[in-house]
Amino acid sequence: HTLNNMASKARKGVIGILRVLWCIGERSPTIFFKLFDCQIQPMLTYGAEVWGPVADLVPIERIHLFAIKRFLNTSIRTPNVMAYGETGRYPLSVKVYVTCVRYWLLILRMPEHRLPVKAYNMLLALHMNNKNTWASAICFLLYRFGFGLVWENQGVGDIKQFLCTFRETLIACWHEEWRTTLFEKENCAAAQDRYFMYRSFKSSLEMSSYLVDVKHVGMRNALIRFRLGTSCLLPHRLRFASTSSETSLFCPSCGTAEESELHFMFVCPAYKEIREKYIPVKYYRNLNTHRLFLLLASKNHNLIINTASYIYEAFEKRKECFRIV
Repeated sequence: HTLNNMASKARKGVIGILRVLWCIGERSPTIFFKLFDCQIQPMLTYGAEVWGPVADLVPIERIHLFAIKRFLNTSIRTPNVMAYGETGRYPLSVKVYVTCVRYWLLILRMPEHRLPVKAYNMLLALHMNNKNTWASAICFLLYRFGFGLVWENQGVGDIKQFLCTFRETLIACWHEEWRTTLFEKENCAAAQDRYFMYRSFKSSLEMSSYLVDVKHVGMRNALIRFRLGTSCLLPHRLRFASTSSETSLFCPSCGTAEESELHFMFVCPAYKEIREKYIPVKYYRNLNTHRLFLLLASKNHNLIINTASYIYEAFEKRKECFRIV
């Protein structure tokens, strides 16, 4: 109940931060996530030293994902693994677990007459008698990430250095889990193409360059939705729909071929003028999906701006085709 209550208050805080930033026209991911980490994260992790090892962290992580997706201005149903990938964020569990272990190490260095030490010794005795306690949770946490020797020794020499190593290990484990999730989702028949495409141009868990480079709100939103597979393109909109007609996915702009990301970016004749204006010829001269992935993975500032401009203007022209129909 306490975690749900904290999550409810934090959700309002996220909305408040976004409202203020949007009012002043600020879209910087660095500023938003700095505000989140300074104002919202302390609300979500308050008292984590006590409840962190044993509580279900889903309620607070749900708010973290809500903040990421609202900042990206994409659907709340956007896959979590993609939301993490675009922003380079890692779960709040990293902060919670480091906080728990730091408090445990602090207790071990307290004088014997302190009440936290007496309480911990009682919990440790219960743990030795196969009772599940807070001490048991700390033990499991350390063994889980390969620091069982620290538990056996009941402490470390340099606490600051150990906590840095512990945090880096948690983040490295999360990076591996993120990559594994992408591979597992790729094997799902319903979303295979979506995850294969995303993994093809997003190979590392770091903030995507376009979030900083593209200042125009409409262009950035168009690029985000195209990358995450939540745009107006028919393969995105009808991904999980059952289609009875063979022409149901035909491109509404040209009507000559099935609409796809590759067709939209490099082939459709309706966007020829826009394509020639923004996209270098080398990317669509010899048609293949690898060049599309290279284009989306590029970190070149000018190319990122041009790609976002193309997608934005092409989407606008596509809307006109629907209005005509």
